[in-house]
Amino acid sequence: MGKFDNIKAILFDLDGTLFETAPELSDAVNSMLKDLEMMELKRNEIKNFIGKGAENLIKQSLRLSSKKDPTPLFTKAEKLFAHHYSLISANSLMFDGVKKAIVYLKSKDFLLGCVTNKPAIYTEALMNKSRLTDFMDVIVSGDTTKKKKPDPLPIFHALNQLNIEPKDAIMVGDSIVDIEAGYAAGTHIFTVPYGYQFGESIISDRVDYAMSNFNELTRIIN
Repeated sequence: MGKFDNIKAILFDLDGTLFETAPELSDAVNSMLKDLEMMELKRNEIKNFIGKGAENLIKQSLRLSSKKDPTPLFTKAEKLFAHHYSLISANSLMFDGVKKAIVYLKSKDFLLGCVTNKPAIYTEALMNKSRLTDFMDVIVSGDTTKKKKPDPLPIFHALNQLNIEPKDAIMVGDSIVDIEAGYAAGTHIFTVPYGYQFGESIISDRVDYAMSNFNELTRIIN
């Protein structure tokens, strides 16, 4: 484990890494579809679309429900989704061990950040209600930079804010999106065994450490 001795900053994905957001996202999507008089989807179907931003979630859900090009309906659907999700977005719960690990890491003077593809309006509501904002040195949402993960730009933005080199940071995520973004940015990459993986494997030689649970993070660095 010596390769992790000089870590100074840890960046976390949000959906599927820090929070179990699928229940609220699924409910908002199905409320949107119901308003559009379209077929509602199963939660596991919607779960496959989480993690690449709200636009992707809405478009993929519309496409699966209608079996048609979602573009003509997107603007109306986006407004409906935003209305429904804004009412419940802050209700998502943290995964087991997340809060305890965050508190511990902060007590050890690590710089902590959240880098998510989730729009800022929802990210801020959830982070504020959960009080995780109090522990974060930087938060980069899906609309903070011009590009989203898997592009490395959001990670670079976070590291620039923290004045930290990629080699001294870890990106913790649940999907190939986080793996690709972290690899392109040059950070270490840790994965959690749960979350939203779009049906894609997160077993990769690009991953530096595959955690079996979130608490492991406090034991394997420094």
